[in-house]
Amino acid sequence: MHEVDLRGIDLNLLVLLNALIEQRNVTWAADRMHMSQPAMSRALARIRKLMNDPILVRGGDGLMPTPRAIALHPQLKRLLNDITHLISDVPFSPQLLTGCITLAATDHEMIVFLPKLMTLIAQVAPQLDVMVIPLFNIAAECLHDGSIDLAFGVAQATLPSYLCQELLYKDTYITLMRRQHPAGNCLSVEQFSTLNHVQVTAVGNSGGSAVDIALDKLGLHRRIVLQLPSFITALAVVAASDLVVTLPASIAQRYAIQSDLVAIATPIDCPPINHISIWSRVRDADPANQWLRKLVREVASRVES
Repeated sequence: MHEVDLRGIDLNLLVLLNALIEQRNVTWAADRMHMSQPAMSRALARIRKLMNDPILVRGGDGLMPTPRAIALHPQLKRLLNDITHLISDVPFSPQLLTGCITLAATDHEMIVFLPKLMTLIAQVAPQLDVMVIPLFNIAAECLHDGSIDLAFGVAQATLPSYLCQELLYKDTYITLMRRQHPAGNCLSVEQFSTLNHVQVTAVGNSGGSAVDIALDKLGLHRRIVLQLPSFITALAVVAASDLVVTLPASIAQRYAIQSDLVAIATPIDCPPINHISIWSRVRDADPANQWLRKLVREVASRVES
């Protein structure tokens, strides 16, 4: 298949081609396009040469579209419709959104955001599909090049200049243990440090956690017996053992009771967890991306930490 140089083609012929296929009559197509019949006949000759096909042929009931004309007509209509929307100032409507958006999130944000977010999307953009991928599987470049529409994570000191971020909500830490844990449910910081811990590394093992940094300032150290990438798995392990886990309150409070776990205040002073959304600066003014961020903001306002 040879490459077509669009610079040498009068794309207005596509509009005339659509009219000819739909009207199946040169005179009627000319009237619809507000041009003379001879001019439309000349356009048909050019279209035939361009397409290397008769397009319309004589039949028992006048002109009939050729098999190629019939096959290309649906694609032609979609193309003309897309071009119309491309150059028209069409008001944004979530109801008309189709296709799939891609989100990148930690296990935490999937649990906190997705149930309510999917409910809202189903209500206001019923034709839109959603794909979620783990945050640690992507690089910042995936946001920049449009592969990812929106990402969720914990605030970082710096982000590349081509990315934007917004604080969604602040979180605190809560420690969970099984109800019959031998340590009881009132821990000093020293007792806390002597227990065996599960650590959830939702975005990979990138150094000491806020809990470990706070303990280190007190001259204390905890033993991390198990590291996991999943909050749900951590809850199951803690419920069946003497291990304890320290989690963001927005997760811990959701599952403590149903997992038969006791929630206690983590006995160390840790800074709050700042949960953010991240998107490409290129998408900052995009109406669809603005709408998505507004929806996420609405869900975040209901998060209880």
